[in-house]
Amino acid sequence: MTIFVKWFIINAIITTGLVLAQTQGVLSSIIENDASYLSIVMMVVYVILCVFIGLLCYNADLCKKKADKEAIIRKSDIGWFCAEHFFSLGLLGTIIGLCIATGDSLTDSDSVSQIVAGLKHGLNTAFYTTICGITLSLFSQIQLLVLKRGLEK
Repeated sequence: MTIFVKWFIINAIITTGLVLAQTQGVLSSIIENDASYLSIVMMVVYVILCVFIGLLCYNADLCKKKADKEAIIRKSDIGWFCAEHFFSLGLLGTIIGLCIATGDSLTDSDSVSQIVAGLKHGLNTAFYTTICGITLSLFSQIQLLVLKRGLEK
């Protein structure tokens, strides 16, 4: 089985999982409840990264020379950088969410329901960006491992 076919199968499984998650309203909930908009940024970068990795996998199947394979490995470093920083962006969203949760909602003049509403909004941002960052990081790393293992053979 070629590297590209393995990449394609993995992406088909991931896409199927994301479609099933959306039928349950998970992706819409993440987008609606993220006040930092970092999850949207991560999702867009993830789609671009998937296309980039797919092109690298396709080119890896075509290349025969060792120098060409080394060039693909160097280009894949961009993918590893993005995959590692999805996690960092998720943590940044957590910090932003905690700032939102504690920023305006913890004043003495607010009622308990207003404080809880503010906490909920900020904590949703914190948790959803973290979940988004971790899952997109894992999905990207799986694709990059397929590419790396295929080039090592």
